[in-house]
Amino acid sequence: MSDTTPGAEPTPEPTPPPSSSTPPPASSGGGWSGSAASQQANEAVATLKKGNPLDLATIGAGLLVLLGSLLPYYTVSVSGFGANASESVTAWHGFFGWFGALLALAAAVVLVLHLLAVALPVPVRLTVLGLLALSALCTLLALFVMPGGSCDDSLLGGSLCDMIDQGHGVGYWLALLASLAGTGLAVLRRTAP
Repeated sequence: MSDTTPGAEPTPEPTPPPSSSTPPPASSGGGWSGSAASQQANEAVATLKKGNPLDLATIGAGLLVLLGSLLPYYTVSVSGFGANASESVTAWHGFFGWFGALLALAAAVVLVLHLLAVALPVPVRLTVLGLLALSALCTLLALFVMPGGSCDDSLLGGSLCDMIDQGHGVGYWLALLASLAGTGLAVLRRTAP
């Protein structure tokens, strides 16, 4: 029984939704459809797999530097008065750590774009070598420059500084080795025919 007031039209019944057997209209706005994006991604992966092994290793080294920057990079431990405590932070707490990681990532991106036949306005081999060499230099500087300074720079006395040990974690050593390896690979690739 429908609600009607005298002199008013009865409320129409809602129309059922369209059946699911009709396909949705194709988009004509130049956007990416799921299958086209998947096909392009597959083509890009196939192109990268055909790349020179030295190039692929260089890209991997750049990504390893980034991964190392996300792991424990700087460490500090305090022991004294019967207690021990330790803490670590990532490379993103000190300038040379994060800057070196971004340089290595930029080198990997430039090399990937080159392998995918994207025209770049820079000499690719020299750019990759320069970025990775700067990344290695920044990572080496992070060995000596700690975020927040060292204990010797503070107002603490010498005996209190003996209880504090600042160092580097696994992320630092991974980033250092990967940046040095990436630089060496870039040199090999630049000089190879």
